Amino acid sequence: MTAHPAAASPGPIHKKKLNAKNSVLYNSTRNLIIDYMPAAPTEQSDTQIRWLWPTILISIALAMVAAMIYSQQFVQKVDNIEKKQVAQYESRKFLLAQPDVININWMRTLDPMAKKIYGDIVWSTLSQKGMMRFANLPKLKSHQTYHLWVHDLAYSADDPVSITTFSPELTVPTELLVPFTSPRKVTEPYKFTIMLDSNLEDTPPQPLLLAQP
Repeated sequence: MTAHPAAASPGPIHKKKLNAKNSVLYNSTRNLIIDYMPAAPTEQSDTQIRWLWPTILISIALAMVAAMIYSQQFVQKVDNIEKKQVAQYESRKFLLAQPDVININWMRTLDPMAKKIYGDIVWSTLSQKGMMRFANLPKLKSHQTYHLWVHDLAYSADDPVSITTFSPELTVPTELLVPFTSPRKVTEPYKFTIMLDSNLEDTPPQPLLLAQP
């Protein structure tokens, strides 16, 4: 039999290299584990957490108070409007009792804003007073207003009488009554027109409602 030489054992230099490699691998693995370990809570983070919840609770409380104040202001506005409307209904009854009164329903134009609006207009030439009545009149943007014009046979067709401009403060579930008087004497009105005006450039008035005796 042929004898095979025994495997040589690693020398001192080879052992040192192997130990160095193992040390580097150990340190790298240790650093990787430490990097991914969650940091222990510090005193500063505990303080931040203690201040966080009171801040959140205070913010919620302030939001609730603001909502309550807004709700109360809204209810108060609606109450004031409805109180004024009660007085306007009495004025409308007085106008309807006049011998020369005219009472005409609004006719809607094709403008989408007028789609759900209905109501009427009352006018007395003797008293030179009138009352507009609306339901579902949309609230307008800040740059818009409603504008009532009266066309009178006493004036030319291109010289209608500008009566009044108005804009509802908010949309209310009840009818809206708007009283008006004429700055010029109106004797033979043949058409009432509600125009939508805007103070924006290149935005001409748009007809919304018409009423003709």
